[in-house]
Amino acid sequence: MGVGLQPLEFTECLADSPHFRENLQRHEKELERTSQQIKRLIKEVKDVVQAAKRLGAAQLALAGTMEQFEFACIGASMTEDERVISHSLRHFAHLIRTIEDERDRMLGRAHEQIIQPLEKFRKEHIGAVKEGKKKFEKKTAKFCQSQERTLSLSTKKQENVFQEADAAMEMAERDFCQASLEYVFQLQAVQEREKFELVETLLGFVFGWWTFHHTAHDVHHDAEPLVRDLQLRIQRTRSNFEETSKQTESLMKKMMEMRQMHKEEALEESGARNGYLFLMEKKAFGTTWSKHYCTYERTSRLFSLLPYNQINPKSVGSVESVVVAGARAADASLERRFCWEAVPADRERAALTLQALSERDRSRWLRTLHSLPPAHAQTPAPPPQPDPALAWGLDDAGFSFVRRIIATLEARGLEEQGLYRVAGVSSKVSRLVALGRERRLPAVLAPLEWESRTLTSALKAYLRALPEPLLTWRLHHRFLAAAKCEARGERVRALHSLVHALPPDNREMLRMLLAHLRRVAARSRVNLMGACNLAVCFGPTLLRAERETVASILDLKFYNVLVEALIDHSPELFDPTPPPPPPPHSADQSTPTDALHLSSPLPGPGAGTFSPHHHQLLQQFGPGPLVARSGKGLGAAQCSSSSESVSSPSASPPPRSWRGASRVRTLYACLGESEGELSFEPNQIITNVTVSGEPGWLRGSLDGKCGLVPENYVEPLP
Repeated sequence: MGVGLQPLEFTECLADSPHFRENLQRHEKELERTSQQIKRLIKEVKDVVQAAKRLGAAQLALAGTMEQFEFACIGASMTEDERVISHSLRHFAHLIRTIEDERDRMLGRAHEQIIQPLEKFRKEHIGAVKEGKKKFEKKTAKFCQSQERTLSLSTKKQENVFQEADAAMEMAERDFCQASLEYVFQLQAVQEREKFELVETLLGFVFGWWTFHHTAHDVHHDAEPLVRDLQLRIQRTRSNFEETSKQTESLMKKMMEMRQMHKEEALEESGARNGYLFLMEKKAFGTTWSKHYCTYERTSRLFSLLPYNQINPKSVGSVESVVVAGARAADASLERRFCWEAVPADRERAALTLQALSERDRSRWLRTLHSLPPAHAQTPAPPPQPDPALAWGLDDAGFSFVRRIIATLEARGLEEQGLYRVAGVSSKVSRLVALGRERRLPAVLAPLEWESRTLTSALKAYLRALPEPLLTWRLHHRFLAAAKCEARGERVRALHSLVHALPPDNREMLRMLLAHLRRVAARSRVNLMGACNLAVCFGPTLLRAERETVASILDLKFYNVLVEALIDHSPELFDPTPPPPPPPHSADQSTPTDALHLSSPLPGPGAGTFSPHHHQLLQQFGPGPLVARSGKGLGAAQCSSSSESVSSPSASPPPRSWRGASRVRTLYACLGESEGELSFEPNQIITNVTVSGEPGWLRGSLDGKCGLVPENYVEPLP
């Protein structure tokens, strides 16, 4: 209602003075303005409802697309983190649908609870006042006309005429007063009524929106622990991606260097060759040359041709195979270069005229096909042995060196932050390894001269330099298959049999190392090195593919899974008695994802107190519990996303100059896992940035808190 309207007094209404009429007009204008505002409110509410419905439909369409989205897996298996991430979009869609269900309920009540009451108020109350105004104006006109007629009568009229006129005027005046009083009452009443009826209706509308947003807030609050767990998994997956990307890029450069150095001769020595050749085919009106992908196996002397052209890959013909007796140079009459002939073993069949890609390519094909198969089977040549001057195997000196390093580290308490993650100085590490090989270690490894990071780096360097990985090449693929087992019990049983299949020296060294790493992980509340972090450091040290390929690089992520399982279950693995098989339909046969649902309540505020409305949905959202931030067993669950293996130079982040950069911008979200690490969201500015003592970490300030920041999560600002 407007401000400054004077009340309409009934005495002034009966007097019908010009002042009353002016005041009445102000009330009528205010009523008309109120009517237009309500009309506009109704329109805007309808627009909001329609827009909300369109938004809800778009959100549901998004949820449907997210449910149907599928991640492709490069390789045969995915890690547990990758499985959770691959299902995360489906869980996001469930959350969106939960929120949209509440929106639908709110919008379904909007017309009945908001639009209809507003329209009813406008039609019934304001409409009744407008009807009263018409009646008031009609009675006013009738009274004024009757008054003018009565007063205009001539005095010569008879008395009965005057009496009738006076009676008519008195009746018109009574009707006018009645209509005037009723109109003034209605006009003031509707202005007062709108204060509670109109506001009460709008309060219901706003409260409905509050309820909807509160539901969204509840979903967010209940899902927050699971979202944080998903963030940690994403961070670990990003770290794995960065590591595999660097390894793949290194392999790509090596392959390019090999090509430039013409090292394809190794394939010829293996008795096989493949590549593209052009085959000459005689037609009725001449000859044609068609491109084929050809392979040759020396043992079977089988030469296969597959019609294929990279420009038009859809037109693929059938494979033709020919047993060849040898090869020879082509007839010099051919107009094309680099031609040669493959002579079939069947003499009745004509020789195949082929064109190589270059003179060098033709020479290789001729050399390969000219070579005759061996007269008898030969024993494959043993793998090249490393130089005895450089090799240091699992001998007494090696065991003594490892025992001495472990004993010294454990005597110092195992409480230094970043133990095994922080690398030592290369020159000191090399000198310590050389002293251990020569059995000339000092009687006392003083901390001032031999820091803990030098000892840990020397231990990893010794294991990394073994002629064969500690877990052996023979069992390499079987260890990876065990790491890819989803059921915990199945994985432990497979690892138990593999550990006992190792050579005795390898098994004893592994037992000694894992026992030490368990003691390191037990102090993870101080040193921040849980089993997961230690697995990142020792994965590429204990396992190594015999031949570096893209597939082997993609399996690096399972190295960490395997080593973490070895650390967690080492007492069971070295027990002579194998673990018993689980009973049918036991929880042990469930996947790691299901097993996480059966774990203890999640720590942190709001954990374990999910509302019944969302409890089932939130169980589907994320399988893993929130990583503990404090309390016993923190190290076993904690794994920093930015923890990088320092067991090899390729594990370090690409060099980036931070000199002179006092501010950085965050690129990704990061959840700090200890009091010394900062948590941040993307596009936040961290100030007072300096290089910390740990490789790959910076130190800076955010929101008044100072802590460590991973270098690969930020970019420098000018």
